[in-house]
Amino acid sequence: MIPNQNVIGTFAELAQGFWDWEKSPYLKERMKRVSLKKSYADKCQEHLDYCLLDYFGKMKLESITAEVVEGWFDKMIADKYKHTTINGYYGTLQTMIRWAARKQIISGDPLVGVERLRNDRKKIRIITREEFKALFTGDWRQVWGNDLLCYTANKLAACTGIRCGEILGLRGEYVYDGHFLLCGQYNYKYGYTDTKTKIKHHIPLTAELITDLRKLIGINGDGYIFSLDGGTTPVYGRLLRDGLNRALRKIGISKEEAKERGLHLHAWRHFLNTELQKAGLTVQIVQAVTGHKSERMTEYYTHFDPREFGEVPEVQAALLAAEPEKQGETKTNRPALTLVKIPDQKEPDEMIKVS
Repeated sequence: MIPNQNVIGTFAELAQGFWDWEKSPYLKERMKRVSLKKSYADKCQEHLDYCLLDYFGKMKLESITAEVVEGWFDKMIADKYKHTTINGYYGTLQTMIRWAARKQIISGDPLVGVERLRNDRKKIRIITREEFKALFTGDWRQVWGNDLLCYTANKLAACTGIRCGEILGLRGEYVYDGHFLLCGQYNYKYGYTDTKTKIKHHIPLTAELITDLRKLIGINGDGYIFSLDGGTTPVYGRLLRDGLNRALRKIGISKEEAKERGLHLHAWRHFLNTELQKAGLTVQIVQAVTGHKSERMTEYYTHFDPREFGEVPEVQAALLAAEPEKQGETKTNRPALTLVKIPDQKEPDEMIKVS
């Protein structure tokens, strides 16, 4: 519990139990008005433990002024922290100080007017359509090394924009003809929970994507689709990310270039937002697919190249349109798919493969 207000003098005393999920008066009061997740409280506690207590812990609350916080900003910048990281820590500090002011533990909010630092987030250079084609059309086995699970997960992310946790939380029972129901996400620390935005919505899929998913459903049934234990639990997100990294290297994108461009699993969300808007879809339709709640977030995830802007009536189908067959290669002479179930997922390099 937060100590009695009458004896709170230092920031460390204010911090004691402030983010305790079971006992915090602040969290209990806040949850009367908005829905919070335990992961939010845990993240704020990490901010305290990793940074804020070291700097502010012994300070009297009344001595934490705007000038003191500006000095902390300067130190963090000198220590090579990114502005976006500092702003995250500052948000936690600001919440706690405002609570203290509202409860009259301190005479007023000293951080009124203290703005966050400018955004220095690195600009992402998203996957191009040509790179997408190299990854997902033609003989995908040459790129993904027969890793059906990672191939399908990344293909789904690229064509729907769903997050890693939402991929892991997708179950066979939620896949229908022509669409699937996105209603949760999976995290190994918190288990199955609501999506980040707490929105449940249907997302359309092409027949090709449904077919890909049903291959894995054939192994895992109505359980978690991206699983190595028959659908009981999902794989670790690291497995999907590692699979993407291997595939990127196969098409000539080095580890260093991928890092510099920000080409991780979440980058598919940027890719899809851009492709949907290039196709002329309205912001409202884009948000219905991606689950964004604000135009600002949709704009952040969109990266226009004016030379590519145009009408694309069926975005997913156009993206997945196969290249012409190479001479001498037909669908009938390709190897048949044989799904192999790997029961133990302790090692992150294990995969479901086809041969």
